[in-house]
Amino acid sequence: MNLILDNQHLDHTLYEKIQHGQKDFPIQFYIDELYTFENKKFPLHWHFELEFFIVQDGPLRAQIGNQFIELSPGDGIFVNGNTLHSFEQVHKEDRCKCPNIVFSAEMIAPHSSIIFQKYVLPILINSDLPYFVLYAGIPWHKEILNKLSSIFSLLHQYGLKSPFGDFPYLPLNTEHREEACFEMQVQCVLNQIWQSIYRHLDQIPKIAQTQKAIQYQVRLQKMLAFIHQNYRFEVSLQHISLAANISKSEASRCFHSFLNCSPIEYLLQHRVESSKHLLSYTAYNIQEISLECGFNSPSYFIKIFKRNTGMTPREYRANSNST
Repeated sequence: MNLILDNQHLDHTLYEKIQHGQKDFPIQFYIDELYTFENKKFPLHWHFELEFFIVQDGPLRAQIGNQFIELSPGDGIFVNGNTLHSFEQVHKEDRCKCPNIVFSAEMIAPHSSIIFQKYVLPILINSDLPYFVLYAGIPWHKEILNKLSSIFSLLHQYGLKSPFGDFPYLPLNTEHREEACFEMQVQCVLNQIWQSIYRHLDQIPKIAQTQKAIQYQVRLQKMLAFIHQNYRFEVSLQHISLAANISKSEASRCFHSFLNCSPIEYLLQHRVESSKHLLSYTAYNIQEISLECGFNSPSYFIKIFKRNTGMTPREYRANSNST
């Protein structure tokens, strides 16, 4: 079962509410340590920015929309903007560290420029290109992977430290940021990568998204919005399905297609995640928290919380306070 990301970082559509990089230099380098995440997974989310993600250890399973892709060590993947995606370890005992960059398309060229209109926009709006996999055994893929390593190295040495401590990242050296035209070098290599992608568009497999998959995603986000807005109250499968004007069975198929869980399982996950914040940052007692998060009794809250986390709410609070 997938676990939703911290409620502080995702909105009701699974949009990741994070500024990657700075407004004047919108790129950020991360190393996602998947073994540190619950269920060894970075949960399903989306952002406007583009992403290159490299598998340093593995194997990994990527979910893009409702499609699943196996990735081996040395592989990479490009994820287009506005695309639901997640990454998880295949083997729970692995310790996977995955370097990646998330960046605005304006790192390549300004929106108003002919470069953006001619070479960037056609890829951004290509519905047949939600992602593509980079394999080290393909020469032009290998060239892109090498250039990504160069960008990682530059951002590691000179880049700004990520302010998001909740997300694993490699600490960056900020003392010599002005050396070696750092920002220009990053942009230059990123442009070289983009040129290679554009020149090889005819070699990138088309990932045709069916109308059914697109329809499922729209319905899912309507139902997620309803859950996030109403989880404190009594919510049934009927209520959730009506939010997307579909049957209960269709709602269940939609959730299983993207999230591998039922609507009610997701509702309970969300309630548990919401309760974690109250346990960590408020003095509310267990009964108050259970009611605040939509559970009809403290005993049921304790049962579901322990089933999802492996500990009782009181144990979680004590552990949170000790750290």
